[in-house]
Amino acid sequence: MSDARISDANKLVSRYALYAAGGGLIPVPTLDIAAIVGVQIKLVADLSKLYGVPFSQDRAKTVVTALIGGVLPGALAGGSLAALGTVIKLVPIIGTAIGAVTTSAFAYALTLAIGKVFTLHFETGGSLLNFEPEKVRGHFEKEFKGAKTETPVAAPVETPAAA
Repeated sequence: MSDARISDANKLVSRYALYAAGGGLIPVPTLDIAAIVGVQIKLVADLSKLYGVPFSQDRAKTVVTALIGGVLPGALAGGSLAALGTVIKLVPIIGTAIGAVTTSAFAYALTLAIGKVFTLHFETGGSLLNFEPEKVRGHFEKEFKGAKTETPVAAPVETPAAA
């Protein structure tokens, strides 16, 4: 494992989490989601490049949406305002402001978690082809919950100790 590569990956994850948060500020419902998912796909592409892993946009979309789909029902069931942020934007003025802030925070946390999970997967020799969202769901949910409490600076990805 390369400390320099992990550092570079963490910088990418931090940067793209901020970009996704910016996408959450877009006041138009569905356009905000498209921007956020686009940022997340680009993050996976850049991490793939960093790790020398072949990239497939279709596979990345499938995996990212599966990860997001795994945490969304729990966030909605828990009454998370952030999970409803894009819908709240439909309410004129105050809804737009509240929705932008909550969607931005939700996008930041999701993107940070996606980046951390992919960094660990690639760091341990994984690829997009053998990435199984259902097998990392617990780890992704843990990263997502942790990311919701972080400041806009990604904590380093924890990697297994070198043998």
